[in-house]
Amino acid sequence: MAEIQERLHWEAVSQYYLEHRPGYPQQFFALLQQLGVGLAGQDILDLGSGTGALAVPFALRGARVTAVDLSEQQILAGREAARRHGANIAFAVAPAEETGLPDHSFDVVTASMCWGYFDVERMTAEIPRLLRNPGLLLIATLIWTGREDPIASHTDELIYKYNAESRAARSAEFEVVPAWSKGKFLLKTYHDYHVDLPFTRESWRGRIRATKWIGAALPAGQTEAFDREHESLLERVAPPAFSIRHRICLQVFESFRAG
Repeated sequence: MAEIQERLHWEAVSQYYLEHRPGYPQQFFALLQQLGVGLAGQDILDLGSGTGALAVPFALRGARVTAVDLSEQQILAGREAARRHGANIAFAVAPAEETGLPDHSFDVVTASMCWGYFDVERMTAEIPRLLRNPGLLLIATLIWTGREDPIASHTDELIYKYNAESRAARSAEFEVVPAWSKGKFLLKTYHDYHVDLPFTRESWRGRIRATKWIGAALPAGQTEAFDREHESLLERVAPPAFSIRHRICLQVFESFRAG
């Protein structure tokens, strides 16, 4: 996805991320704590942090969190999310591949919904540099499953109409043991499960505007045209409030080279 990332403008959707993109449910963080991630007192570096979907809950659970994102607007939105929740987080604008942070200063490095945008070859050197020994890498995704949800399926078809590239990406399979990890990271655990998250028509529209396929990819005029058509679609196919099935995938790795 690196070539797609170069064409995206996340600044255009930061406010929609902040207001409408759903966070991970509480049971997700309870599971992570059982896996040794997000514990009170841990030093955690959240890369591609965006509006703090991981950073804010970790900080509220007592971790010392540093949040890094390449987009200044995303960092500003993350600061606002931290302010709203009373979370103490250190923020920085920097590329994930070259954070400039001190060697071996973190217990955990995390990446939510962003790993595919990074230069993976550089990341496999940068993360062991940042991690203590032992240190963990968490990669997580939270995405709606259009095939299993009629409302989301209708939305997907409209997204494909406006951005044909999204069809192939949405159908891609999740790689449990990715090629980049072999010989460099040990997969400790992998979890893949589904949750139903609540939306209204308005919040679902906002959530979709925040996607890389619409608000971050299309010119403003096309985004507005999509949103008007999406609004009409939801009035036909969705009640005022509903749930959308989402898939959560998480991998926890241990670095061979931390130390």
